[in-house]
Amino acid sequence: MIQAYFNQVKAIVDQYAATRFVLDANVSFEMRPGGQGYLIGSIIFADGSALYFREFLDAVKDIVDKLMYTYHYQDAGNQLIFRYDNARHRPPLRSLEHKHTPGQVIEAPAPTLEDVLAEIVMAKGWV
Repeated sequence: MIQAYFNQVKAIVDQYAATRFVLDANVSFEMRPGGQGYLIGSIIFADGSALYFREFLDAVKDIVDKLMYTYHYQDAGNQLIFRYDNARHRPPLRSLEHKHTPGQVIEAPAPTLEDVLAEIVMAKGWV
């Protein structure tokens, strides 16, 4: 189950790596005991912006659950554009799933890597 998910993520990263607006893309995968897995990767875009992402996964029956995730997108000057994650906050947020922008933190459902990449591409007009 986890390996099939890893294969999907690899296909998405490879698809974007082949575009004109991506300079470099990499992702690595680690199988963990008990049907768990970890992935970490980055995508560097032609304008110098970068997406860094991590997921810690657990496979239960036919479902892959993201126990932890972060999708951190920053500009060429290393300034945050946005970050989706499910880390606990102090003071607590109403939802673990949220999105950081330079001025705020808002509730946001957990995106997929493909969702995040589509958001970046649309915002940049790289369609």
